[in-house]
Amino acid sequence: MIEGIPAPPHVAAFRFSGQLSGDDYDRCIAEIEARLHEYRRIGLFTDLAGMTGLSAEAMAKDLRYAVQKLGEYSRFARAAVVTDKQWLGRISEFAGHLLPATEVRAFEPAEADQALAWAAEVTPESNDPA
Repeated sequence: MIEGIPAPPHVAAFRFSGQLSGDDYDRCIAEIEARLHEYRRIGLFTDLAGMTGLSAEAMAKDLRYAVQKLGEYSRFARAAVVTDKQWLGRISEFAGHLLPATEVRAFEPAEADQALAWAAEVTPESNDPA
């Protein structure tokens, strides 16, 4: 299950619980794309502490989306990952090294408010040419 979290408009913020389904993933991507439509660079906040897994459909959609966005990773300025699993935090931060224009940082569940504030420290640039 996915739940949107109140955040500044230039931050896509989500809390995941249980097993993430393909429909959950679609809602998440729709929110991210809405922010990318509005802003040149966005922040991401994901609270994964309650997530137990991904369906095969969600994994396939995640792979397709990642490939589709290959030339646009620089649009993701910061990604805060909240997790109680140290291995997942380490993998997330390692993946951040592969995305030079994106800062990735893992946080403990008790630091969720700090994580959201950190993700929001992106200077929002509107896509509006005016």
